[in-house]
Amino acid sequence: MSRQRNKNRLTNDLDSGEEEKDFSDFYSDEVPKEKRKPSDPEDILSRRNTWVIGIFIVVAVLWRFDWSPMKAAYGIGTSITNLFDSEETQSVGQTSDSDAMNLTQLDYLDRVRQLDFGSTPSTSQITTLYNSGVSVEYLEALDDVNYLDELNYSGVIALNSNGITSDYISGLENLDYLDEVNYSGVIGLYTSGVPISYIEHLENIDYLDEVNYSGIIGLYTSGVPESYLSILDDVDYLDEVNYSGIIGLYTSGVSEGFLQGLYQRDLLDDMNYSEIIRLHQSGG
Repeated sequence: MSRQRNKNRLTNDLDSGEEEKDFSDFYSDEVPKEKRKPSDPEDILSRRNTWVIGIFIVVAVLWRFDWSPMKAAYGIGTSITNLFDSEETQSVGQTSDSDAMNLTQLDYLDRVRQLDFGSTPSTSQITTLYNSGVSVEYLEALDDVNYLDELNYSGVIALNSNGITSDYISGLENLDYLDEVNYSGVIGLYTSGVPISYIEHLENIDYLDEVNYSGIIGLYTSGVPESYLSILDDVDYLDEVNYSGIIGLYTSGVSEGFLQGLYQRDLLDDMNYSEIIRLHQSGG
């Protein structure tokens, strides 16, 4: 009878309205069923590739250091140290170069301000000279021939950038020709290849005062030689003709002998250069 009562009590307890206890809380850390599915083939392949790459790197490092783990660890540590040392050295070097450049530019500013410009350039203009590659020595050479006071900073840059040497400018100064020509004229003479000796010859025959720089360029580029100019001076015809007339005579083939023949016959004083050209072409 006691067994039957215990059985009935157990049955009653199970059938009672008391709510069942939820034991799911005890397994809250358990992965949900859908996340416990077998991994996809792509995930498996990705993990396998990661392992293969990792093993390859380890093997490569060990091989590089003769299969010695200690050497490998030491070598990697040394490489990292050298990397940081190199970056630090490079940074210091760049700073030093920058400081040196700034000091050079400051020295440039000081020296340029001591030169005799017609109008002292501003700091920004001097910086432009510096950045344009105009050396202090070049400026000092212009100052030595008293030409710097005739120029502004842009004129100096133009001369320098066209390769006008300080010797060429000195040569013009020795002929007292710098007062007769601006910097664009100097550039024109130099870039046209007119040598100082050609201009000096014009001075020697007293023709330099009669011709401007474009006339000199015209004579030289037309091939009029110094000897032809000398003949015109000898027959006293330079005062009767301008540079375009001289070019006309020479390029028309009027020879030095023909000019001397006209001079000996006292005909030159009564003829202009175009008449001489016509007479020569007519076979006179």
